[in-house]
Amino acid sequence: MGVPGGEVSIECRGFVPGLPSRSRVLIGKMEAGIVTASEERVVVRLPDSPQALGITLEVDGTSSEVFPFALASQFAAELNPVTNPALAPDGSIITTISGRRGQQISQPIIKVSPFGEKSAYPCEIMNPTGLAYDAEGQLYITSRHDGTVVRYTEYERLEVLAEDLGVACGIAFDSKGLMYVGDRSGKIFRINRSGGKEEYAVLEPSVSAYHLAMDSSDRLYVTGPTLSMRDTLYRVSGAGQVEGIIQGLARPQGTAFLPGGDLLIAAAYKGNKGVFRYSPETGDLSFFIAAPMLVGLVVMRDRIILADTTSLFSLQPDSKNSNIV
Repeated sequence: MGVPGGEVSIECRGFVPGLPSRSRVLIGKMEAGIVTASEERVVVRLPDSPQALGITLEVDGTSSEVFPFALASQFAAELNPVTNPALAPDGSIITTISGRRGQQISQPIIKVSPFGEKSAYPCEIMNPTGLAYDAEGQLYITSRHDGTVVRYTEYERLEVLAEDLGVACGIAFDSKGLMYVGDRSGKIFRINRSGGKEEYAVLEPSVSAYHLAMDSSDRLYVTGPTLSMRDTLYRVSGAGQVEGIIQGLARPQGTAFLPGGDLLIAAAYKGNKGVFRYSPETGDLSFFIAAPMLVGLVVMRDRIILADTTSLFSLQPDSKNSNIV
């Protein structure tokens, strides 16, 4: 699976890289740009090829069989997400036009229908960053500008739940309804329903944002790019004990759980870039979706929504892989 702009490595036999005008890689009907090639391995950059069903190699007019491959299509544009979008109770996606630090956008909250139709909501929140719904279907938003988390009721009323949260970014809920907010300067706060907060964990500061995801056992998973080129996926227990479980990630950002319990992580790792799949049971990490650098993702019943800094993409796995979501 992949997103336009991602790079895919293809193992093959009989490709002829010395025939650039007659040796091609097709994604559907669109030609993919060849990054590097040999007779046994071709690396290509994925084009925007709507409704593409697979990859085909072609040499001097002779084509291979079609290899099944699911390619994402652009779902919504002219956006500015900085962390995971949020899945609304009605199946819509909530995201942001967050803006530069200190920039007030008149309609910063964007609702995207399952069909890609956008609705913008005016609200006086500067630099909306983290987005999450609680178990009751109420939307909460963090502001990295003023260090607050607010409740946004019916897309009309803003109510500050907690303040003094530093550079507030990622947000998640546990099974008890407690909220967790990341302060990228190095802290995770735990906040109760009335807004009372406590320092829950201390991590290495991030240069952009913390991204949070909660598993079914109320263990919090945290990523956050640093100045290092080898970053860590952290797991924090209910008691606030921090454990580094994967090292060597480059710019890890958005995270989301699949229904089966595996964690998806947007990052680069060992020369690959896109989304990786981590199994908390086995500790295995595998390359899952080829993509350019992403900031967030949302797992839905029949698809995965992926976000870069300007757009959302919709990826619907083919029938062979449909059980993943």
